Amino acid sequence: MARQPSIRALRGEATRYSRPGSAKEGAILDAATRLFGERGFEATHTADIASAAGVTERTLFRYFSSKEKLYRRVMVPALLAAAVPRALDDAGELFATDANHFSDWQRNILDQRVAAARRAAPQFRLLIAGMMTDESVRRRVIGIWEEKVRAPLLATVRRFQDRGQLRSDLPPDVLARAIISVNLGYIIARALIAPDAAWDDRAEIDATVDVLVRGAAGAIARDSDPSGKP
Repeated sequence: MARQPSIRALRGEATRYSRPGSAKEGAILDAATRLFGERGFEATHTADIASAAGVTERTLFRYFSSKEKLYRRVMVPALLAAAVPRALDDAGELFATDANHFSDWQRNILDQRVAAARRAAPQFRLLIAGMMTDESVRRRVIGIWEEKVRAPLLATVRRFQDRGQLRSDLPPDVLARAIISVNLGYIIARALIAPDAAWDDRAEIDATVDVLVRGAAGAIARDSDPSGKP
């Protein structure tokens, strides 16, 4: 398997691709980002992209000689925008941040990631679609995760375990996966699935943090668990 690209390499590649050379190229990139994100690579046709961009398919191919090259052009910035918090230098800094209490740390994570996902919703949608359909994209995201997210997150989980703010009877990996799953569920619903719903972000984030801190059932589950487990 090829070596996973580093964050620095992706930044350099994204910089080369970031700015369109003309208004027509920009329109093609905007249309491709939206359609690839909505339909995935296979179901998106260059004729549809050209139509959505207001250009002919011949014009599209003057800028991009193949659908694969156009896909790569929009995917590289999408990877960077969606995998790395926009407000910080990299994802590791966000997950490595400390707070007096786990709930404060978790609330800050959701505040930062929801804002980033909303700013880059088309790219975020494209990244999700790419991970579902393109093995090379999935490997890239896994490489970024292993390099910049997993280790700082596990260190933070252990820190809160040592302080008695997270359960010590569960491995850090288990808790980290639960935290990420809850975060992604809220972020995807908020930024991608129902972005125009009447969200009360503060109340929703507070409730999500409360579920992570105290559980969904709490004392009710302990009192009614037929196994008698605490």
